Amino acid sequence: MHIYRIHPPCTHQTTDVKVNTVTPALFKLAATSSAMADADLAEVTAIIQPLGLSATKAKHLKGMSKMLVALHGGQVPSSYAELEALPGVGHKTASVIMSHCFGVPAFPVDTHIHRLAERWGLSSGKSVEQTEADLKAVFREELWNKLHLQLIWFGRQHCSARAHNPQACPVCVWAAPNRAKE
Repeated sequence: MHIYRIHPPCTHQTTDVKVNTVTPALFKLAATSSAMADADLAEVTAIIQPLGLSATKAKHLKGMSKMLVALHGGQVPSSYAELEALPGVGHKTASVIMSHCFGVPAFPVDTHIHRLAERWGLSSGKSVEQTEADLKAVFREELWNKLHLQLIWFGRQHCSARAHNPQACPVCVWAAPNRAKE
């Protein structure tokens, strides 16, 4: 798996829409891990500036790319330990890569899934780690890879983070009265 198949590491404050707007220019600058390792830091920073925290993210991109070249022949590794050892790659990003690039059952939990699981009574909402464990316990493993994407899509359409209206969400309408009985 080459680096150009994955998005740059991003904090949970960065929206997918923003990432998708900068990714083409970033990959035009450097389409491989070796090209990114050699890219000018200022150029990388300027391209990803709309994402926020661009100086840190640019350093992570270059550091990750250098490690990919030095330790993995320019390829994205296929284990959690190796992925999480890369600069800017945390457990959620590693889970996304393991799930979508390598087909390993994973349940990546971003802040929106974390929020939805708490709203719907599927998790205590104490931490994303706890939410991931709770969701894995509720749903069959063969569903995990697609279900986290379905939850994100459903949440965007019906259960938004901002201006949340529980009466407009078919799950919140059902879950809220049921949670009150607990």
